[in-house]
Amino acid sequence: MASKGDFEVQASAHDLAQSTPRQSTLRSLLSSFARQRPNDASTFASDHFTRTDTSEEDIDGKGLKPELGALGHRSDVNGLEQFYIPIDTYEGRHRYDPRATWTSEEERALIRRLDIRVSLLGIIEGGFIPDVILYLSYFYKSKELPIRLSFFWGAYGFTFIISAFLAYGILHLGGVNGMHGWQWLFALEGAFTALLGILSWFYLPPSPYQTASWFRGKNGWFTEREEIILANRIIRDDPSKGDMHNRQAVTPRLLWEALKDYDMWPIYLLGFTWTTPNQCVNAYLTLILRSLKFDPFETNLLTVPAYVLFILQLVFWTWFSERINNRYLIILMCQIWMFPLLIGLETLPAGMAHAWSRYALSVMMVGFPYVHAILVAMTSRNAGSVRTRTVGSALYNMCVQTSNIIASNIYRDPDKPLYRTGNKVLLGLVAWNIVLILSSKLYYATRNAQRDKVWQSMTEAARAQYLATTTDKGNKRLDFRFVH
Repeated sequence: MASKGDFEVQASAHDLAQSTPRQSTLRSLLSSFARQRPNDASTFASDHFTRTDTSEEDIDGKGLKPELGALGHRSDVNGLEQFYIPIDTYEGRHRYDPRATWTSEEERALIRRLDIRVSLLGIIEGGFIPDVILYLSYFYKSKELPIRLSFFWGAYGFTFIISAFLAYGILHLGGVNGMHGWQWLFALEGAFTALLGILSWFYLPPSPYQTASWFRGKNGWFTEREEIILANRIIRDDPSKGDMHNRQAVTPRLLWEALKDYDMWPIYLLGFTWTTPNQCVNAYLTLILRSLKFDPFETNLLTVPAYVLFILQLVFWTWFSERINNRYLIILMCQIWMFPLLIGLETLPAGMAHAWSRYALSVMMVGFPYVHAILVAMTSRNAGSVRTRTVGSALYNMCVQTSNIIASNIYRDPDKPLYRTGNKVLLGLVAWNIVLILSSKLYYATRNAQRDKVWQSMTEAARAQYLATTTDKGNKRLDFRFVH
């Protein structure tokens, strides 16, 4: 019997049930390898086991961690190493080392440092959201990305709170130097945004391995060891991130391949309407408050609770979706949250007697469970390749921006200030979103089940042959599973 210090090759039934096909294949190879070379079993596990495209959980409690032993004898493992080596032009290729090991404490400390910089990104972000999504994927593993995206949009949401106070003060500059208050508002906020844009040009490095500069310091953000940890933890989590380098252009052919990836279409379709009910109330919140006889200062202050609730729900539900490993359930709950609130806004009688009730309903609508980070991270993970991740993030963001256009045409002037007709339209959109969410969940679950059936019918030799010879790419591979 193996001693406690030896590598454990047997997995529990729960672990096997939660494994992706690539994990299961590696487990089988590991068991065989352990019988043949017991002293090297842990080195094989630490090098290969965590390398999955869609790993649903970190492997803990089984000794399968990067900090185990020096990695070696890769040539004895059926040549599987060829599936994980980045291309020569990959920006982190010089830090890629299949023998690299590190401790959990080192990795956690490194992630904490990254998180601080993510919050700053949320404050300075602008029209380059798809780039930021791809950019963050260079630093974080697939399961780490959703909550970090929630930090990103949480910091972005915090700017609305700051703006509520700044706007009130700046508008009182009306008459200074012959300028109206709104002119001061546009001039000062525009100048500040331009300054942040210039600073971000210098602040953001091309990659985690190119951080040294006169602005960021001659030693950069990370030590050589930290760069090695970054490179290997990312590639082991998702080898497809090493298929392209960060300055490689997406050619028209690659663009077309990404556009026609029908497996991403359910997410794009959902992007058109899932947030439209919230956007209507959000865009008209200040106007609704003014129509209820609140002055500008009271109106600005009354928007703050909505955005505080927005940030809290954003971070919590994004974290919870990964905790329970069920994303569409939380996306569905977002719509269920809005449904009774819209009924309340639709049926609440007019008049100042109900002003605070209308305000409370509006705040709950604006502060709804914002699942954007979940959907964006799901777009990134389900892409399965850098090209689709790049184009897919842009397409999803375009769909969401299109929903802003849709939302701006639902609340009409003849319908104000209570927007009864508009609220009926929003209730219909919520019903449509519920159907679409359930259909998308079923689609991805069915796609995974179909691949499971084929994959499980294959022998280990057939699976190895497939991995060695397949021309399938990204999310079309038989060993790829969609998150949903």
